[in-house]
Amino acid sequence: MTKLASGIIMALTLILLNISTVQADTSNYKVELLIFSQQTSATLNDEVWPPIDSIPQLPSRALGYYQANQQNGFFTRLPKSSLSLSAKQASLRRSSLYRVLFHEAWIQPISGIKNQYRLRINGGDILDNGLYELDGYISIDKGRYLHFRNDLFHSRRLSPSDAQLLLKPGQSATAAPVTTTASSASSTLTTDSSNGNRYLTQTTIPDFLTVEMKSARRMPRDELHYIDHPLFGILVRITRANP
Repeated sequence: MTKLASGIIMALTLILLNISTVQADTSNYKVELLIFSQQTSATLNDEVWPPIDSIPQLPSRALGYYQANQQNGFFTRLPKSSLSLSAKQASLRRSSLYRVLFHEAWIQPISGIKNQYRLRINGGDILDNGLYELDGYISIDKGRYLHFRNDLFHSRRLSPSDAQLLLKPGQSATAAPVTTTASSASSTLTTDSSNGNRYLTQTTIPDFLTVEMKSARRMPRDELHYIDHPLFGILVRITRANP
């Protein structure tokens, strides 16, 4: 056997071993996700919110979480009776400070390949600007621990008093309100305590605000995890599914 043939066989063997390792390391998990908005306006002027006009379309394929289908692609939606966070959802609904946007559970495979199983979710109402109150992407992979990755967007209609909080100190909103397709925010947030919020450079009042929460969190399984943002939050629990 020539050295070239031996090298090719060795390379193919390593590839097959790697594929077998990845497949052996892929297991099914139950994912439960509870996402809610925080209705308070107190944090609106604490951050700088860059404008977002639309939800990005990822270059790689993301599977949509269609509410009407029990089974779709790599995930299987579970019935409401399987939810373990129903008491927390009920508690959130009883409070005027929160609004539940999404609460679902499903079974999906999780492997060691980053973003192999990416899911697009949305929830809440569709606003007049065409955006859902909740929209975006999540994916889960694993190494020593599970890794939950989210790039989610929360949109809300602003009241006149809410919009005033986004203006620079000293500005007065004398201009008529404008109708925008969307206004928004980022997850990498900075504040400027000397100048206040620099969201607007004019005195017009925005109608909508869209904010982004993008993070990657290491999560031991079977534990309840909370991911926080000034305007919305995520509760997530990932458990090993029964064979």
